[in-house]
Amino acid sequence: MRRLSRCVGLPAALALAGMAVTGCGGGAEAEGKPGRKASSSSAPAASPASPSPGPVTEKPAPPAKMLPGAARTVRPEMAPANGEKVGVGQPIALVFKQQKVSKELRAGIEGRLKVSTSPKVAGAWHWNETKGDTRVHFRPEKYWPAGTKVTLDAGLAGVQLAEGTAAAGDRTVSFTVGDSMVSTVDLKARKLTVVRNGKTLRTIPVSGGDESKGFGTREGIKTILAKEGRVVMDSLSIGIPRNHPDGFYGSYDFSMRETVSGEYVHAAPDNAESFGKENVSHGCIGMSTEDAKWLYGLSLKGDVVQVTGSTKPKPMDRFGNGYGDWNIDWQEWLEGSALGIRTGVGAGAGVGAGA
Repeated sequence: MRRLSRCVGLPAALALAGMAVTGCGGGAEAEGKPGRKASSSSAPAASPASPSPGPVTEKPAPPAKMLPGAARTVRPEMAPANGEKVGVGQPIALVFKQQKVSKELRAGIEGRLKVSTSPKVAGAWHWNETKGDTRVHFRPEKYWPAGTKVTLDAGLAGVQLAEGTAAAGDRTVSFTVGDSMVSTVDLKARKLTVVRNGKTLRTIPVSGGDESKGFGTREGIKTILAKEGRVVMDSLSIGIPRNHPDGFYGSYDFSMRETVSGEYVHAAPDNAESFGKENVSHGCIGMSTEDAKWLYGLSLKGDVVQVTGSTKPKPMDRFGNGYGDWNIDWQEWLEGSALGIRTGVGAGAGVGAGA
């Protein structure tokens, strides 16, 4: 009897039989509008990584507006963490939780966010408001080149965000980009192709979301949010009773989260008869335990997973459900920036260290 794979995680607070179900990598609820160019065929950022060609002149940043003694301060959440090694698809992300950031102040704020890279890689910030949170993300036009060293000096202490509200704390975060890992899922062919540093390593038979039941896998470009290992998954978390024909409950190994809402790449041995043949999951990408273990061992947070071949496309969310940043073409990305392209040569801002 065909069974749907367990593909949506339980809430972060749950721990069962000593197996903690870890929290969402993006730290936000699932929301955000799909990109108008979210399909894989229209995402130019998926081409091989390289620094932006030609000389780049930065638009001068105006002075940030300061608000000493603000009645309210907000310390932004930041990713990645200081000292991390991440994949080529990992953006720099700041989230001001439940805080609007006035548009007229954003250019000054961007000027206080100094990104330095080695080798030099140009990129740009992009602003988004989702469910009361304000996000500002930085990425290059194409994926980060493997081996890039990145430092963000965020001199935000006392910088005004809105009337009566300022940012709290200066911070410096440094991280390194690891090997290029881009996995492409073809839902029509039901296979996942792993390309590492430009070389195809393996093509894996998989099973994706069952579109006939409304459980399609989100199409487009995603990144690995977290490597969670063994994850307990329960159909109750998506409103399906466990005793329903589509219900499920169990733990699954080598699970890597792609979305806050619960799409994973993971081992799904109970669906072995479907790998390479049919899509029967609730949205996850399932594969054999052997293949999942191999892929898990090679992967980093921030590695790219690109999904193609859907017959009923459900685009990946741009923001608020993981990192859908790469589904936005470069011109539109720049339109969401107050200052435009930054060269990757951050001027010294006198920012105190500390994550």
